Amino acid sequence: MEQRIREIDYTRAICAMAVIVIHVSAGYVEYSDAAYYLNQTSRFAVPMFIILSGFSILLSDKNKSLSAGSFIKKRFGKILIPYLFWSLFYFTFANRHGFTTTDPSSLLSTLGKQLYTGTAYIHLYFLVIMFQLYFMYPFLKKWIVEKPMVMLSASFIISFGMHLMIYLHALQIAALPSIGVPYVILFPVWIFYFVLGAYIAINKETILQKIRDMSLVKLLLVWLCTWLILIMESNATQTYTSSTKPSIMLYTLFSFIFFYKCMTYFMKIGSKASVILQWYSVHSFFIYLIHPFVLSALAIATPSIWATKMGLWLQLLCTFLLSTAITHLCSRFRMVQTIGGVYHNPSERKKRRATMEA
Repeated sequence: MEQRIREIDYTRAICAMAVIVIHVSAGYVEYSDAAYYLNQTSRFAVPMFIILSGFSILLSDKNKSLSAGSFIKKRFGKILIPYLFWSLFYFTFANRHGFTTTDPSSLLSTLGKQLYTGTAYIHLYFLVIMFQLYFMYPFLKKWIVEKPMVMLSASFIISFGMHLMIYLHALQIAALPSIGVPYVILFPVWIFYFVLGAYIAINKETILQKIRDMSLVKLLLVWLCTWLILIMESNATQTYTSSTKPSIMLYTLFSFIFFYKCMTYFMKIGSKASVILQWYSVHSFFIYLIHPFVLSALAIATPSIWATKMGLWLQLLCTFLLSTAITHLCSRFRMVQTIGGVYHNPSERKKRRATMEA
């Protein structure tokens, strides 16, 4: 059994937090510089989640001989029911005022389209992407393991090409044909990140050690350069709402290296904060699923509060705290496992805490 790599776990926790920052700051970007910088700085979140998924899957699966059917069944079982549950949940929430006035057949038609496009709410497209990547993985695994550099290069060309086309379409330089679904949910857009994660897992001793040996100051400078490129490009082209463009690919790559390096220092310090990051890592999927509801509920309940000068920071804090509290509460019930959560009973928590402290 592979030993857990805590730096990877902590990086996953950072991604979970960054997703919340993106969604909260999105409502303030047009008239707040702070929101704009927060939003763009956090744009690594979803691509890096996919890198970490590819890493984790290859690492846990490389010594197993599961058939394609068994693998797909196992992985789909973890996200299919959560996807259906949360799609229905958010569909009901979004249409809560229309059920009595809208034609039922129209509602069902809308729900059906949203289910296959991942558009029942702003964040569910990610699960549609993962469905595709999980389906492709058993067929790509042999090539990834036997010819990793070829697969990495090919996947980069595919994803870069897709990012470039979507970017040029956003700039109205080129027009993409309508295909009935958003281009951003198609797996070729994201395949490079997934293969990159798997590539790192195959060569983890070499690659991760090289990152550990790098100078933090030099990495910070390089990361800041890629961040500055993203900030300036997004502002110049007004494409700050997009996570599918070449500058994001560059920024995500160096964000992974930089944050992993930072986490190696964090590991050396050792503190109660590591317990918090580990908790966020374990519960990152459920936090991802629940936080848009928390954010929307806050916006509906007390809209005047969020329109103040401190609105961004108050909404960010409240969304973090309430999402964490709800996730912690739900983790006490075994049924939460069915809808994407992790069940922790008190005895398991005590053993885990004792292990981490040791």
